[in-house]
This record gives sequence, C-alpha cells and structure tokens, in this order.
Amino acid sequence: MKKIRVLAILITVLMLALNASLVFAAPPLSLHIVVEETIFGEDPETFLASGAAVDNNLVCETGSVDEIGEVSSNDPGGPFQTLWITKRFDCGSNGTFDVEMVVKLDKNTGTTTANWKIVGGTLSYQNLKGNGKLVGTPGDPGEIIDVYDGKVH
Repeated sequence: MKKIRVLAILITVLMLALNASLVFAAPPLSLHIVVEETIFGEDPETFLASGAAVDNNLVCETGSVDEIGEVSSNDPGGPFQTLWITKRFDCGSNGTFDVEMVVKLDKNTGTTTANWKIVGGTLSYQNLKGNGKLVGTPGDPGEIIDVYDGKVH
C-alpha cells in the first residue's frame, strides 16, 4: 500500500510539473517583415524580417516569398476589392511557413490592409504559430510595399 501511495504522489508531482511548464512557455515574439511586391512581376519576391522572432532564431532574416493561392472578388462599381491570398515564405534549408490572409484593396489609393495568420510550415517552421496585420502601400509604378507586423511562437 505504501508503494502505491508513493507512486501516486510521484505521478501527481510529475503532472503538476508538466502543467507548470506549459503555463510558463515562452511568450510570442514580435515579427516585422517587409516585401517589395512587383504587381505584374514574377514570383518569388525577397523578404526581409526583423524583430525578437528573428533575434531569437525563430524566423530567418531573409528569404523568398511566393503567392501559392489567390481568389478575388469585387463590386465592379465599388472602390474595394477583396483578395483571399496564401503566401509561402521560404527560408531555404530551414524550411517554409505559409501565411493566409483576406486582403482589402482600396482601388482608389492602391493601399491594402489585412489580418494574417500562419497556417502551416515545414522543417524548422512545422510548429510555428502566429498572426498579425499587413499594410501595403504603393511604391514605384507597378510595385507595392507590404509590411507584416505581428507575433509568432
């Protein structure tokens, strides 16, 4: 009976320790990504990332980004167009991560806004999670500068 009681106490302590480690998991880290998109150019584009997620080697500092899915709809007479876009960020031998977003394009100004979230990844980014906001502003003719700001873990 004494052995069963000791075993039950050990299992309880182990379960408490496991739960405590989950509670004290690392907080999400900031991520800032800039992509100079060529509207009618060929993918992939280059991205530059910075922030605590890069400083802590959670995300690579640079790589390529490619659009792997898009569906659009718009009101022919309206000032906005909605785009459902999935982008793949490629960090070379470290792997890739996919970002999904619903983009609102202002046809009058050329600016875009969206909420984004990571929906998948490979290799080092297989378990990467995160989300944030995107703001795109027109650059040179035929170019838009996309800025992704958010948090990942």
